[in-house]
Amino acid sequence: MSEIDLPAVITCALEAPLAASSAPGGVGIVGPDVPIDVLLASGRPFGHLPWQSTDETAWADGWLESSFPYWARSILEQWHAGAFDALDAVVFSRGDDAGQRLYYYVSGLQRRGLLGGPAPQVFDIAYARRDSSVRHTAAAIRDLCRVLDVAAAALPAAIERANRLRRTLANLEQARATNGPLYERLARAALWSDPTRWIDDAAIPERGTSRLRVLLAGSVPPDDRLHKAIEATGASVIAEAHVHGLMRLGPAVALDRASAETQLALRLREASVGPRAMIDRARWVVARAAAARADAVVIWLTREDEALAWHVPAQRGALAAAGMPALIVPAARWQADDGTLDRIAGFCVEAINATV
Repeated sequence: MSEIDLPAVITCALEAPLAASSAPGGVGIVGPDVPIDVLLASGRPFGHLPWQSTDETAWADGWLESSFPYWARSILEQWHAGAFDALDAVVFSRGDDAGQRLYYYVSGLQRRGLLGGPAPQVFDIAYARRDSSVRHTAAAIRDLCRVLDVAAAALPAAIERANRLRRTLANLEQARATNGPLYERLARAALWSDPTRWIDDAAIPERGTSRLRVLLAGSVPPDDRLHKAIEATGASVIAEAHVHGLMRLGPAVALDRASAETQLALRLREASVGPRAMIDRARWVVARAAAARADAVVIWLTREDEALAWHVPAQRGALAAAGMPALIVPAARWQADDGTLDRIAGFCVEAINATV
């Protein structure tokens, strides 16, 4: 890869995330497992709708119950303010409870004339380990192709393009040793924009080695403040285990005798780590830590991520059995303004001292 000024590219993508997708035909997405292969095949600019971690959400709070996470409130508030008006459509995933419910709220508010903006669509992914679920998701992929005017013949080439992206992301993840905040910003920029437009030229400027390699799991952080708190101790986040992490697309999609839609449906099910994915999260977090060569694990869970909280006892036991130091922070505030950062930093310092 030829080197570019990656921090500058990332900053641009995060400060103006809708710059490209606001072009004619732009598509927004909300939630996990919306197939990037279909988005690439459409030729349209695209990106996940961005959230803002500090903005007021007074209008959204008037409609959304307390169980909605702040990122969903931020998106609805921006939608009401007209931030997404230039988009042609927004695709919501059924892979996340908050995202699915937000789809119904947006649709209902638009029907009542209380909200404008782009047309909401739903991607009806199924996760059960049954052939019927694969067929259901394959049909949902075909429906999404129709909505985005994607010809069936265009999908295999787009999958190959997405596979190149998957391999690039895997190479970047494998090379991580320090500089956790930069990688967090990289992953968020690759979520909020079409990363194939810039990531092939990415070369990460490394800063030596870390005294403690940390896997950050659980909820999606609002920004890089958790990574910065860990970095300040001499430790570093060298991998994430959450739905929008750098490895969110999983490994390459195989193209063989099965239809492209079926192969893509299989990959979406097998690679998903969303809250509705049917995986053994205890075994998964241990395997993720081992693959990342982590020295410690931090599981940070916001109070709204109730589905993930059910797995904490099993994860705690599995990590203890593996001899992996772990800090579990349950029911945290998404804004990380509740003392969480100090608690995480203290854990990292103790873990570093224990290795001396």
